[in-house]
Amino acid sequence: MSKMFTHTFNTIVGLIIIIEGGVYIFTNNKDGDVHVRSILMTILLLLAWGMSYRKQLTSENRNNWLIVTMIIMIPVILPWLFFI
Repeated sequence: MSKMFTHTFNTIVGLIIIIEGGVYIFTNNKDGDVHVRSILMTILLLLAWGMSYRKQLTSENRNNWLIVTMIIMIPVILPWLFFI
């Protein structure tokens, strides 16, 4: 796995997590209340993604951490499948 692929893939994953978090935070904002669950889920996903990205850059087992990043993407992708 090349570093170019690692950076490109992880940049796209990070952007998707931020966009999805923003969509859920603002669409679940009813009556002016902040949707804390959406904020916490976005923060946890960003934290897990950041740790996985760092490990992909520093670890010898980069492919294993790429698989972890793909597992992190499951809660990001599943809600969109229900809207289609």
